[in-house]
Amino acid sequence: MHPISNAFDWCQHRCAIGASAGGCRQERRWRRKELPWLEVLSVRGFYCYPEFILDRGYTFSIMWGGAPPPMRYRGLDHPPAAPETITVAEPDEVIQPLSAGPTTAHFTTFTVLDPQPLLDATWGGELPQFDRLTYADPELCTGFAALHLGLTKGVDHKTLRSKFAALLQKLVRRHATPPGAATEPHRPPALRTVRQILRERMDSNIGLDELAAVAGCSRHHLVRSFRQAYGVPPHRYRTLLRLASARALLAQGLPAAEVAARSGYFDQSQLNRHFREAFGVSAGAYARAVQ
Repeated sequence: MHPISNAFDWCQHRCAIGASAGGCRQERRWRRKELPWLEVLSVRGFYCYPEFILDRGYTFSIMWGGAPPPMRYRGLDHPPAAPETITVAEPDEVIQPLSAGPTTAHFTTFTVLDPQPLLDATWGGELPQFDRLTYADPELCTGFAALHLGLTKGVDHKTLRSKFAALLQKLVRRHATPPGAATEPHRPPALRTVRQILRERMDSNIGLDELAAVAGCSRHHLVRSFRQAYGVPPHRYRTLLRLASARALLAQGLPAAEVAARSGYFDQSQLNRHFREAFGVSAGAYARAVQ
């Protein structure tokens, strides 16, 4: 049995398909107030992966079992993650599950929204880059399991910070791309500039004509090229950025109305509509769940 299988009370949600099959989804997402930059998601049972996944911080997912789908990441298709592997996604990168519908899943995801712990773990104070999506590393998986158990058992935050820092250092030293190595050869500078504009002006309604002018190409060519490089067209990428930013701000305790304004939504009602479509709950319900 996985070491944290019964470490805390699971929030159980029965979905229509899962219930008809006699199964349920056991899911919990939370933060500890002493570590506001770290969000943990635990899933066991039937699970419907979102159509696209994007986070504003680094995410480290530990796969314990189940039947995860293959994933598309940075323009490449990756096989399903095997047990005791770590999936590493860098900030603002899109992951696309390649099969639809519910599946069985048992995983734990740690999302780090403050870059400082990653900077402290790297060579020369630069954010690490990872050229693969999954890494087989049972020892690190066991370490993350112990960290998770400490989070659920109320271990003091100084001890947890120290353990997490040690895990990040091991992860970076074993699996990060060495400093100075060439990265993203399939992403021309013009497309990187377009993405940077979308990230910096997330709350603005930037037109496709403006972005095409920046890239020096036609609108049609920009949409096709950007989708190939980043997984989704520019307008969809901006939507994913807004949702991820809204989720992070809500978890920090900001009022939904302020979150809507800061994330580029017209009002709280529009935020709730988009949030429910993406995550299955309203923005307010999500905020209450992670406090």
